Amino acid sequence: MMRRYAAPAILLLALAFPLAVHEPYYLSFASRILVYALAATSLNLVLGYGGMISFGHAAFLGTGAYVSSILIAEGVTSAWIGWPVAVAVVAGSPPAPKALAAENGPWQAFTPERLGELTASGRAVFVDFTAAWCVTCQVNKRLVLNTESVQQAFAQSNVALLRADWTRRDPVIGQALAALGRNGIPVYVLYRPGREPLLLPEVLQKSTIADALATL
Repeated sequence: MMRRYAAPAILLLALAFPLAVHEPYYLSFASRILVYALAATSLNLVLGYGGMISFGHAAFLGTGAYVSSILIAEGVTSAWIGWPVAVAVVAGSPPAPKALAAENGPWQAFTPERLGELTASGRAVFVDFTAAWCVTCQVNKRLVLNTESVQQAFAQSNVALLRADWTRRDPVIGQALAALGRNGIPVYVLYRPGREPLLLPEVLQKSTIADALATL
């Protein structure tokens, strides 16, 4: 019940603060708290709930701050004027070029059923347990897993590639992690026919993949 009214109460306090407090120092301090709280909330929505990596927040925040500074330099000191103008300028900024969606290539979506089918057919399977908000995962993809040499090594060894996207905490993927004795990511595992799964380190190198494939 308390959580239900917490957000409206905080909003009312934020709106009432400028009316009750007239000291410039405290008003400036409160404004900064509000700005960074909004930035943190937006990052949480984009990264945590949307599962997307965004570096545009810094640019938008900087644009708004720049516009506000220009207004103040021109004598517009009222926050009731400065804030709407800064927001309007940022909202009207041309969107960044839309990035092309990354091709899955040889990667297939992970499901326990698909993993079972592949291993039952006698194929080795490499599973990448990853998430959009996992920085280490993205670095490993860029520097190792998605490189041409590593992809060729997988193909030459006839290894099937599955990607388990845990961005939204899929419980099925969570169960698969728990079965491996893990509760976080990144996790990289090579399933070998008739043998125990081989867990790889969290930070990958091309030599790590080569050594794992050499065990097949």
